[in-house]
Amino acid sequence: MPAKASRAAFGEALLELAATDPRIVTVDADLSKSTMTAAFAKAYPDRAFNVGIAESNLLGIGAGLALTGRSRSSARLRASSPAASRRFASRSPTPARA
Repeated sequence: MPAKASRAAFGEALLELAATDPRIVTVDADLSKSTMTAAFAKAYPDRAFNVGIAESNLLGIGAGLALTGRSRSSARLRASSPAASRRFASRSPTPARA
């Protein structure tokens, strides 16, 4: 069996899980083709959110959706995304310097 890219497996698993759990949503920043959530958005347009170039808001939106019970895993953001580190840095207190 040929190896499958992890993001392809993610997209397939997401569709399978979404069929049985209506709380699952996606939040993308214009990357649905890359993150393999485009099929999910086509199948469940009312559960797919695209924040466009507002990547720094993606984590906050995902957290808010999760807190309201919309999903157990509401956002997938590539670990290499600079937005993830900027979002964290903007919310972290600056360490005191001696």
